[in-house]
Amino acid sequence: MTETVQAGDLRDPAGTGPEGWPSATELAERVAAGEIGSRELVEDYLARIDRVNPALNAFCHVAHDEARATADAADAKVAKGESLPPFHGVPIAIKDLHPVLGWPLCSASNGIEHTVMEYDAHAVRALREAGFVFVGGTTSPEFGTVSVTESLRHGATRNPWDLERSPGGSSGGSAAAVAAGLLPIGHASDGAGSIREPASYCGLVGMKPSRGLVPSDAHYMEGFATEGVLTRTVLDTAAVLDVFANAPRPTWYAPPRPEVPFRERAQRDPGRLRIGLNLQPAFAAQVDPAAEALLRKAADLLADLGHEVVEQRVPGLDPEWFTTRFDILYATGSADCVVTDESAIEPLNRTLREAARGMDAMTYVTAILDLQIRSAEMYRAWDEVDVLLTPTNPVLAPRIGSLWEGQEEDPWLPLRRAEETASLTVLANMLGLPAISVPLVERDVPLGVQLIGGRWQDGTVLALAGQLERAHPWRHRRPTGLPL
Repeated sequence: MTETVQAGDLRDPAGTGPEGWPSATELAERVAAGEIGSRELVEDYLARIDRVNPALNAFCHVAHDEARATADAADAKVAKGESLPPFHGVPIAIKDLHPVLGWPLCSASNGIEHTVMEYDAHAVRALREAGFVFVGGTTSPEFGTVSVTESLRHGATRNPWDLERSPGGSSGGSAAAVAAGLLPIGHASDGAGSIREPASYCGLVGMKPSRGLVPSDAHYMEGFATEGVLTRTVLDTAAVLDVFANAPRPTWYAPPRPEVPFRERAQRDPGRLRIGLNLQPAFAAQVDPAAEALLRKAADLLADLGHEVVEQRVPGLDPEWFTTRFDILYATGSADCVVTDESAIEPLNRTLREAARGMDAMTYVTAILDLQIRSAEMYRAWDEVDVLLTPTNPVLAPRIGSLWEGQEEDPWLPLRRAEETASLTVLANMLGLPAISVPLVERDVPLGVQLIGGRWQDGTVLALAGQLERAHPWRHRRPTGLPL
């Protein structure tokens, strides 16, 4: 991606066209039509990764040879006129917390030897079967534990909008890569906000789908966690959600498959909705004035679009009560990670694992039951509104290294700071609801707003997000932190 091309060309590396960098769905259409080759795309993106990644540290593994071979095979299928999957030949990266056949996996931990995986995770397999070309693995914090993408193993990943700040976490590597134009789309996962938080900080679209919609390997973190993607457009997010929703499901609690494809819902008018403004944090947090101002701006925009906008509280949402129970869940989640050298893992995860080992079964079971019972009370908010509107993050993107300050005196302090960042996103994880972050603010460092839909209302959330994108386009914006 180093040559000069005409503005508006879908291969424009600088995003100088009126629509900025190309979307994954646009590239898929061009590849399928034979207007551009997958190998050509892959070479362009690999060149860009090699040139820009040293400044960002978004990738921990780049599969140059494998990506080229996969792209060549994709081009051969186009030449033969074969039936093609929806994202045939389009490059994507996979977050380095999830198994990819033939790739090393270390979950950003010095406590895990590089183990070459012998299988794809369920969601990864769905992406492969959708035709994506895997170009590499993106960074995360160790075990995906915190809201910045910094680890002793891989170092700090930087926000392309401001290299002194984090892109967020734990899917910060994918977010930084997509925001910097190193890829059109990136795989991500979300246990408390890890798709939506970096989407907000990097000016992207990031959605946590409904519980069970995306095929997963296990009921991890009692259903709090799921997988998804980071994109620059709502349509890309919706089209990939169609891939996930129609993939084989290993779980019995999956929601119904959509009657109308999500990509169609994203392009439809959502109708008049009742939207509830909310600033209640699930963890102890102070909402930054910039985040509150963005919420008010979004509310005004939605009202102008014809929606009814009201204030709406979530009953039963108490930060002290929730933090106590979430810490139990989080500690056991860290302890689930199998390591080869316990002494080599980072201090926060050692603290969490020690807490989990000192916990009896009744403590864990009681915490889970408490969360399930309280969830039914909290869900009553959606009896009053169709969608809850919040800032995605209550605070601005943290500066590199700031999360760890004071850790020697208080080993839990990094988690408390991470919880503050997740204080407005984790509710959707707890309730299993669909939630999307969209970038409505124009500033040097982005910030997003979050739309949380009711049970299985992924289509409603996508339709509303798509309407916002059409009313307030964002895909033309480019990061200011890099000479891209």
